[in-house]
Amino acid sequence: MKQLDVFLKLVERFRELISEIFFKGQEPDWLLPLINLFLFVTIILLGIWGGLFVISQIIKIWIEQIRPLYYNREEKQRLLKRQRFADHIEREIRQLNTREEWKDYRFTELEAEVEAEGRRVGFSILPFFQSTKRGLRREKSLSKSLKSSRERLILVEGEPGSGKSVALRHVAEKLSRLAMKDKSIKSVIPLYINLKKLERRSNVKINRELIESFVKQELNRVNDRDVEQFLDEEFQRGVREGTWLFLFDSFDELPEVLSSVEADAAIRNYAEAIDDFLNGFNKCRGIIASRQFRGPKHLGWPRFRILPLESRRWELIRKAELKPRIEKEISGQLRIAPQEIQDMTKNPMFLGILCEDMRDGSPFPENTHSVFENYLEKRLTRDTDRLQKRFKLKPAEVRTAAEKVAFCMSIDPSLGLSPTRKGIRGAMSRLGFSFTGNLDKYLNALEYLKLARSEEIVAGDSQFFTFAHRRFQEYFATCVVLNDLNQVNPRQLLTDGRWRETAVVIFQTQPPEVFAPILAEARYLLDEIIGNIPGLIDDPVGYVNQEATNENLSVPKPFSWPTGLLPLLGLLQDGFISRIKELPDYIQMQAGRFLLTASIEGTLADRKWSLEVAGITPQPVLLWLLRDGFASDSQWLKEVAYRQTARLREIPDDIAAYIRKALVTLFARDRLNKEFLATHAHLTRLDRASQYINVLRLLKWITPIDIVLHIGVFFCLIGLLKFSKPELVVLIASVLFISHRALREVPDSANLFLSIFPPFTLGYIRSYNGSVFLGMLGILSIYFRLIFFPFSWSIFAIFAANLGQFTHPFWWFSLLLFPVLYLTVKFREIIRFIISNFKKIIKFIISNFKQIALAAFLYWSMSVVLDWIINHLNSVVIKILSFSYIIAVFCIFLLGMFVLIKYFGLWLKDWIRWLKWLKIPSFPITAQELLSLITLYNHPGFSKSLIITIRERNSLLIAEDSEQLIDELALALESFIVFKKQRSKIKKRQFRSFLKNPLYAIKHLSKQLKLSMKSPGTRTRERINNYSGSEFFNAWLKQYTLKDESRLVNLGSEFLDEIYILLEQIRARRQNSSVEK
Repeated sequence: MKQLDVFLKLVERFRELISEIFFKGQEPDWLLPLINLFLFVTIILLGIWGGLFVISQIIKIWIEQIRPLYYNREEKQRLLKRQRFADHIEREIRQLNTREEWKDYRFTELEAEVEAEGRRVGFSILPFFQSTKRGLRREKSLSKSLKSSRERLILVEGEPGSGKSVALRHVAEKLSRLAMKDKSIKSVIPLYINLKKLERRSNVKINRELIESFVKQELNRVNDRDVEQFLDEEFQRGVREGTWLFLFDSFDELPEVLSSVEADAAIRNYAEAIDDFLNGFNKCRGIIASRQFRGPKHLGWPRFRILPLESRRWELIRKAELKPRIEKEISGQLRIAPQEIQDMTKNPMFLGILCEDMRDGSPFPENTHSVFENYLEKRLTRDTDRLQKRFKLKPAEVRTAAEKVAFCMSIDPSLGLSPTRKGIRGAMSRLGFSFTGNLDKYLNALEYLKLARSEEIVAGDSQFFTFAHRRFQEYFATCVVLNDLNQVNPRQLLTDGRWRETAVVIFQTQPPEVFAPILAEARYLLDEIIGNIPGLIDDPVGYVNQEATNENLSVPKPFSWPTGLLPLLGLLQDGFISRIKELPDYIQMQAGRFLLTASIEGTLADRKWSLEVAGITPQPVLLWLLRDGFASDSQWLKEVAYRQTARLREIPDDIAAYIRKALVTLFARDRLNKEFLATHAHLTRLDRASQYINVLRLLKWITPIDIVLHIGVFFCLIGLLKFSKPELVVLIASVLFISHRALREVPDSANLFLSIFPPFTLGYIRSYNGSVFLGMLGILSIYFRLIFFPFSWSIFAIFAANLGQFTHPFWWFSLLLFPVLYLTVKFREIIRFIISNFKKIIKFIISNFKQIALAAFLYWSMSVVLDWIINHLNSVVIKILSFSYIIAVFCIFLLGMFVLIKYFGLWLKDWIRWLKWLKIPSFPITAQELLSLITLYNHPGFSKSLIITIRERNSLLIAEDSEQLIDELALALESFIVFKKQRSKIKKRQFRSFLKNPLYAIKHLSKQLKLSMKSPGTRTRERINNYSGSEFFNAWLKQYTLKDESRLVNLGSEFLDEIYILLEQIRARRQNSSVEK
């Protein structure tokens, strides 16, 4: 009872406080019932939430703790067997870590950060109602991202040595320990499978049966009878129940994949075999780890990218257990080291090698090649006596053997990364390599030094040999090539996927005179590929110096990419990204000519491919392509622009400005909250990332702060009026509501209006997509906020974000003084600008006197009208206007409710149809059926989800017309978006002409009246007739846009992104099918 008395006293105090603040102690009769109703509803909602929370916890305890107590004898035996098998898995992982000298305690709190895609569990207040969100985000570890992800199938990508294998093994060890203790038969047991040991006989097909047999073989490597019996009893049952977690490691190290480039059939055959194995009746989650270059991208699985170490590398250095002096030296030298060393130490394996190297007394290295050289030289020489005593070998002899073995494994595609010793001997004989003594002695010595290891699949088989890490093999093989470049001809280095990494290493580490023959071949190859392509821009640098961004609004057409060009440009980019000055100008110019032309004339996909390899173009061309990417509405293209910007050691000021303006554009398009996590993940990659993240956070908080300002002003005004004039309350509420809702029009409207004042333009936004009415609404909102000064905070915050000044949270409360702060900081620059451009400024003021006078007149008029209203509240005119205004607001409210109910009804209808479709078992569909499914949905979000689901399920049949129809859909949508931008451009010009001469508005109105005489169907037919496609697609497009010509363009840029991603998947699968035939 005491608690209830305290609560009642608090309620009474709250009522007195409200009464004193707003009503000066004379509260109206309705105040107390309103407070009581509010408290009653709050208590009911809290009670419901509390009940749901308690029920959810009871269910959780029942499943995890109580239910296992009532297992029958068979279930208890099954639980015991599963716990023993989990112990077997955990022991296998520990033994593997021991062979590779990996101490897991160093990794426990330093799991690799990942950049994750796909669906994830969102924050939800209500139990049982978990929300699901989709998009890119950054997670602290792979295990945490797996826990929050709702995706069943995931592709983990990362650079060599980035920690993919270690991360998977850590997840496997962590989950297996949990399964050992779990009392439920539904616990998930991880199964770690290293694919690089998968050897296939020529008469065995690459299918799900091959994958399943290999998985069982790997799980019972020790040939244990109990393990074999457990797998016979439980494997298929676990597959159906989803109680396994398949961790497929080293996809890019499959023997048949090693000899392939990305487009070859081997990659797709194995990828689709694994995909088939993990689908159908298999309900388990699956993860594939691979390098990006040879990864199974076409599967459409969400990707988890293992990110380079940033600040966490200092933590890894501390965990290396170095002497304090060495630890201090490494930490200090890294901060002033060359860029290539700093980039290298963001890789966990490289950083570990550097720590071991300096632990042994080596000085801090000058380049990355010397790190490997010093480390491996020490590994070979520190045990000289033991090598001599145990194997009768010298370090130089062991190194020579390692180089020859690594070279054989690279050049002979039949060997793979884990060849038998018999296979190595055969390759040595074929290549003419010889040794003094027995080859096994050299291989045993490499294993003794922990540079390699032996593995046996089953007892009695020939031993398999593999290097401790793929990077070691690549290094030794590259040494052979460096000693004699004739071992592999330059064209093979540039075009054969087996030697891609070697070519990249040569470009990254060797002096120019060493790789000069390879560059000469690259120049000849480029001339051969693109020399005869007509219509390329002759001078790309001159072109971009004239054009600030891509203003080409013509209908896009697919650009023809010669075979082999994209992989070649990608190789050159990876090799020269940190030493671009050493790449010949001619190669940069040739790449710039082709990529710039493809970006200007091609489709969105062409722009994306161009930007992906634009790192080797001349700097002005790269910056132009980056600006074009940031200015695009496509998030797909922006992701590539962010990745390319992250390659720049220092971001130029103009690119920094475009990044900020891209963020402002997201805010103006109301997409910032939706894409916040993805954008934040991209920004963290950039140089001076904190500056851009501050801008992002400020833009995110502008809307909530603006709401608080409007609510505060509203209550202050009605408190002053004491609710004595209901019509004024309605007026104030509606005006404040419109003022807040028009906030997102402010950046566009400011550009639209200030475009007549070029020196004062807020910033470049790609195109104004709103109507003239919304533009005027945004302009009036700016004036209104300038009159009610507290509301100006939001405008100044947008200016601050656009200029990148005073965006740190410390300055947020001072942004009302932003003009003063900015003038204080930039005072000298402003004075210098005024002095140097004084005549131009005077000339500008004279030539634009009408516009300046109009702006001043509008501001003065609004101020006078508001002042008159405040001083004549009791006049008859105000009462009539107030009454009329209330009626107008009521009518608009009814109309808005009608539109809202209609919209909700259409959305609900789409939602029900969507749920029914999801319940239908997955089966292949044709492209025609996909277009028919798109027609069923009115809401663009469901159409987008449909495309994503079809892509993730690989449900689209690869027929001859599939690629054509999807390509036509992408081209049509992109063309319609271009038409919309053309109309927006025309509207902007019209608006400027209206401001200069109001008579133009009358002429425009008469034209609109004549145009309105045409029926919507006639206008739609005219638009459709302008687009040429196949007969089926034209008929579908005509039907789809029959009632609403804007229906297609309303699907938006996000839908277009998903269509192009689906199109890439279709092309990859068709290419695979053609190779098989």
